[in-house]
Amino acid sequence: MYNSRQFLYTIAACIVLVACQQHYVPQQVEYAGYAINVKDSSGQNLSRLLEPYKDSVVKLMDNVIGNLPVSLEKSLPDGTLGNFLADSYLMMAKQKYNPKASIAFMNHGGIRLNSIPAGPIKRGKVFEVMPFDNEMIIQDVTGEMLQEYLNGIAADGGGGVAGISFQIADKKAVNVLINGKPIEPAVKYTMVNSDYVVNGGGGYTGFRDLPKNKTGYLLRNAILDYINGFTEKNLPVAIQEDKRITSAN
Repeated sequence: MYNSRQFLYTIAACIVLVACQQHYVPQQVEYAGYAINVKDSSGQNLSRLLEPYKDSVVKLMDNVIGNLPVSLEKSLPDGTLGNFLADSYLMMAKQKYNPKASIAFMNHGGIRLNSIPAGPIKRGKVFEVMPFDNEMIIQDVTGEMLQEYLNGIAADGGGGVAGISFQIADKKAVNVLINGKPIEPAVKYTMVNSDYVVNGGGGYTGFRDLPKNKTGYLLRNAILDYINGFTEKNLPVAIQEDKRITSAN
């Protein structure tokens, strides 16, 4: 049976193709007249519509974009995969938008793979780990507000962070360091996060009404650009394996 999940996966493949290729101005638009019915048990109509794009999508997603020297794991409280993603956001935010960016986050639930093995990494793997079109948001947040947010991360068991470290004690963040220095409640820190989190996704709403730099830059593209930065220099992707969130017990 051609169910709705299969339908969404197929449409996602088309979106991937459009998002990754150059943009062109259409001179003419034609409609082929295929009827799409997700209840169609054969799925023939949808398959006919998408068939011309299948080979291009497969080729694009199989393109090797870099090399990982070690495997990356999704784990709590402190996973190399989540921290790697946060590192990529922070680096690309610094390079493209705000050199004062000092911390970045990757919410644990948004990581859609449990691991990425060492060795060649394909473009498609990045789309698997980050299938959502979440955008990079840059904000200035006080240490007091940041502490509240970190307490939420601690209560959830941890997550991906960059530029920051802390311990979890009684489901709260303690001994918080921002780039090696103790967090200060009145100081403002330039944070990199996703539009999903900033707008209240995950339960914390403190960032929602603050001024935002809405970059329009997809977090997925930040990952791709980060990896490509090493590949262009004929280097493996640098992986920081330091412990950033630990248990105080």
